[in-house]
Amino acid sequence: MTTTPAKDAPQPIYLINFEAYLRPKRPHKIMPLQCFDRLERPQTKCEQFHKTLQRLKLLRYWRTQRARFAKNLEQLPLPRFLNFLRARHDDGLCKSKTGFEIYCEMSSIHGFHVFVGACTWQRVLWWLLICTAILLSLLVLVMSYSLSAETPTIRYIESMLQPLSEQSMNYPAMSICSMNRISKSQLRMNEWALPLQLLPWLTKRNWSLNGQTRIFGNTSWPQLLENLAPRTCESQVLGCLWQGLVQSCDQLLTPSWSYSEGRCCTFNGTPIHTAGNPAKGLTLRLASRLDDYASSRHSAAGFQLLLHEAHSGIHAATERALLPRGTEAHVMLRSYSTHATPYIDGLKPAKRGCYLSQERRLFYYSKYSQANCLAECESERILQACGCVHPHMPRFPQWPLCELTQLKCLSEVAYSWDQLLSICNCLPSCQFKRYEMQIDLATLNESYPMFQAHHYNISFYKNFNGSDEVLLHIYFDSLNEERLRLDVYENFLTFIGTFGGITGLFMGCSFVSVFELIFFVCVRPTCNWLTRQQIRYRRRRQQRTNGTKAN
Repeated sequence: MTTTPAKDAPQPIYLINFEAYLRPKRPHKIMPLQCFDRLERPQTKCEQFHKTLQRLKLLRYWRTQRARFAKNLEQLPLPRFLNFLRARHDDGLCKSKTGFEIYCEMSSIHGFHVFVGACTWQRVLWWLLICTAILLSLLVLVMSYSLSAETPTIRYIESMLQPLSEQSMNYPAMSICSMNRISKSQLRMNEWALPLQLLPWLTKRNWSLNGQTRIFGNTSWPQLLENLAPRTCESQVLGCLWQGLVQSCDQLLTPSWSYSEGRCCTFNGTPIHTAGNPAKGLTLRLASRLDDYASSRHSAAGFQLLLHEAHSGIHAATERALLPRGTEAHVMLRSYSTHATPYIDGLKPAKRGCYLSQERRLFYYSKYSQANCLAECESERILQACGCVHPHMPRFPQWPLCELTQLKCLSEVAYSWDQLLSICNCLPSCQFKRYEMQIDLATLNESYPMFQAHHYNISFYKNFNGSDEVLLHIYFDSLNEERLRLDVYENFLTFIGTFGGITGLFMGCSFVSVFELIFFVCVRPTCNWLTRQQIRYRRRRQQRTNGTKAN
């Protein structure tokens, strides 16, 4: 027979204390949960080494000693300003955080976040590291500043091949001086009565002068110099080619005098239009005229080519080259320019080691250069020693000229280039142009028909004498120059970059870090003080209001 199911009985309710329920009954037999889905991987060598250390009780000993050291460090008395190194023993909720701890939590400087929530020994360790980083950054900053103070200026190569326009590229001044100091033809025109060995331009070699000759008593020294000097521009320059065309030498060359080299023929720079081609530069035919030599400083006959600036004279350090007779010379010029940046004006001349164009005025030359300054200084020294100056030295119009009887004083009072640099306050120019020359010499063949080789300028090579003449070609090897820039070693922008790089390298600081420090040191305390004052004011006003109502 069928039985009807009885009504479901109500389920019993069990009250379970989950803490007691989850507490293991046998703690010593607790087993970790096992994952049967994943195969057990073999132990690595590091894990095996770690277990070995555990068996040897080394790790336990290390942990014990570390805990003991941390406990001793916490008990170590510290100054009041280092109390932040002690670890907090609360959870951060019972005790309000100080402003320093809030700054450490929000600071972008590396390592400051360790001062919040770390142990005491960790805080001390990081404090030592941060102090070391600050000391190292200060040391590097001091080294950088001392280097900038020792070398306040520096020259950079701005461009190795700076292109120049045809109008801005000029020839330098080039003086052609004969090795002959006295013209024999000029010497025979008069009778002389002076020991010519006393004259400063007669040194090292006398070709046909012996003993003494006679002069007129009323001859002045400038007249004597003018009469004895060979006529280089007038008689020894036979022809001139400019840009491949025959030109009058009087338009290109002018006579000039030098205290050390005598009478010369100078070519003052003219704008060029093409470069790198000898036919488009300056070509000169120079006759040495060996039969006119009466005295020479060199053991050869020919000319000297001196390269200098157009506004500067010839001095001991002038770049020069010897051109012996019977040779063809190719002189290739290269230009180097140096310009100063506006930051140079902020330095004193003694610190930067050079003068700007308007900082030093000269009494004789219109433009400043170190050579012109030394020449004027030498004239002043000779004037103080002898009471007169050489006729071709820089001088004021009222300065007396030396007579022939005062040659001995001039020969005794001689200054070298190094002596003048030490006694004269003549610094180099901050902006200048310098030229270098490379010379190729070839011996001329007397039998070679020059007029056939250069058929386009037959008149220029007419009656060419290869054994006595010098054929000189002067040209630029390119239309580019090496451009240098004179700048301060460290200006404000580079100092900011150096300071930021050093502090960022050692401490990770930036402008944001500076703003954070300003905010937590100045802005935040000020705002807190204002807030407290406002709360106090409201409380006082509330008390006054309550007292008024009570009355």
